[in-house]
Amino acid sequence: MKFVLTISALDPSGGAGVSADIKVARALGFHPCSIITALTAQNSSKLLSVHPVDVEIIEEQFEVLFSEFEFSAIKIGVIPSLEIAKVVSNCIEKLECPKVLDPVLDASVGGKLGEKSAYELLMPKVSVITPNYTEAKLLGSKTSPEELALNLFKKYGCSVVITGGELKGRDVVCDQGRIYSVEAELISGNFHGTGCVYSTALACYLASNPLEDAVRKARIFVLESVKKGFKVRNRIYVNP
Repeated sequence: MKFVLTISALDPSGGAGVSADIKVARALGFHPCSIITALTAQNSSKLLSVHPVDVEIIEEQFEVLFSEFEFSAIKIGVIPSLEIAKVVSNCIEKLECPKVLDPVLDASVGGKLGEKSAYELLMPKVSVITPNYTEAKLLGSKTSPEELALNLFKKYGCSVVITGGELKGRDVVCDQGRIYSVEAELISGNFHGTGCVYSTALACYLASNPLEDAVRKARIFVLESVKKGFKVRNRIYVNP
């Protein structure tokens, strides 16, 4: 059995955050372990509040998991404070496995989730980041997706995948300086959880694949999860 560690917030609706991460990991044959960085009050249509977990509790979560598991991959999502980012950075720094960071800055329905300075601290410590186009523009200093991906790679040293929901289904990748695109069918709709599903799938695939193959597999996995999605009121929950 392979083990994947996901580090993110709890979404009580089950559509995003660690709940989505767990579903993806199990679908791909991994045993998921999770570290909770924040408790949220949210569903697919609104975010009411975000409550960061005390840093001592996060350190204890790392301690008990590291005493028992060796991880094949790590996925990091919502990091609500710089203090939590420092703990995460110190704990993952020496682990020799792929590390994927999804820099979730804002909820798709509005409202702040992650802290920009926290992601700036973590980006040099991970293998690849998976911002959407809006997030990439907030983190970088260019306009075109290709220039943004290269700019972020040069600034932080990690590979970059700018996910394609805002780019007509085209993911833009900077693989250690090499720029290329990965395209797949884009299904229109108001979805909940696509970013979490993608980044966790990418982490799992990176455990045994080079980045380009992992990106292509993760893109198809998200597409199939969207096709299996179910509607709750006006939003569609992605269904890994």
